[in-house]
Amino acid sequence: MKKFYTEYKEAKLVQQLVAQVPWGHNVVLMGKAKDKEIRKIYLQGIIKNGWGRAMLVHQIELNYHLRIDTSDNNFELTLPKDNSDLANYIIKDPYIFDFISLKMIIKNKN
Repeated sequence: MKKFYTEYKEAKLVQQLVAQVPWGHNVVLMGKAKDKEIRKIYLQGIIKNGWGRAMLVHQIELNYHLRIDTSDNNFELTLPKDNSDLANYIIKDPYIFDFISLKMIIKNKN
């Protein structure tokens, strides 16, 4: 609780975001996202996308904060809101196919 207070006592906007996020998510963020601005990005992602704790950890490990707002497209101008959000999410959250490489290596060893 003391760490929680120390981390968020001065930033009013972040306090509002933190209040909307489950305690377990906040614990993960305090442990894995040390920079407060980066933590704010993840807080907004949790609220906007409804991430569970496992998805939050996954997004942190994949450096979600480096991938957002990097795609150049006109989805917001040409698609309805729901579709443009989905299209942007698909582009910003690439699939990780590490498991395929691992499966091929295991298959080749047998």
